[in-house]
Amino acid sequence: MAFLNLGVKSDLAAATRWTDTMAKQLAFATSQALNSVAFDARTSINSSTRQYFQNPTKFTQKAFFVQKSSKSTLEAIVFAEAAAGRNRARYLRYGIHGGTRGQKGFERKFLAEVVGSSAIPSGAQLVPTSLVKLNASGNVALSTIKFIQKNISSKGNNTFFVGKPMGGDRPPGIWRRSKYKLYPYFIATDQRANYRERFPIGDIAGKVIDRRFGTYFQSNLEKALASAR
Repeated sequence: MAFLNLGVKSDLAAATRWTDTMAKQLAFATSQALNSVAFDARTSINSSTRQYFQNPTKFTQKAFFVQKSSKSTLEAIVFAEAAAGRNRARYLRYGIHGGTRGQKGFERKFLAEVVGSSAIPSGAQLVPTSLVKLNASGNVALSTIKFIQKNISSKGNNTFFVGKPMGGDRPPGIWRRSKYKLYPYFIATDQRANYRERFPIGDIAGKVIDRRFGTYFQSNLEKALASAR
């Protein structure tokens, strides 16, 4: 009788060791590839702000960060910073998803001066007049906001007040007093600014992932398997 010896025991043990090694290195290689492509996507998204926004500030051009993947959590996240005082996600979301803008920080700060006033609509927004200095990005200059804040007063020349001037039909807002005249710096309105979707971060990141993830994964897996031998 003829026998065919396949060497199952020795071959199976070797195959099992190879499978275990591969399984461990797969998670490592996947995590490394995810991190590499996430950082590339972040760079591409940050750079693309110059294409989709008019004269974006450096603050906007560096808005996106990466939460790295690990072997146990195979997920890398690219996100806009949302920390208190540096909430770039708050205003970028209108460019990404569109929608109606809420109040900006300086609007909440100034309009808190007139809480409960019927002259200014609830949740109003402040529209700058031609007297207000704008920066290169088209936003109200921080120096202007600080100057107004410093000079808000109940009386006196060259001071500011928030509210509706007495007499006549002048609109509510932020006004500067002079000796003989009032000058409007901001007009309060309840007409909310609406934004359309214009910053396709999904498409931008998707192109980076499609082009580079496979290359990163193969390279990291080869390195991992070589080091495990």
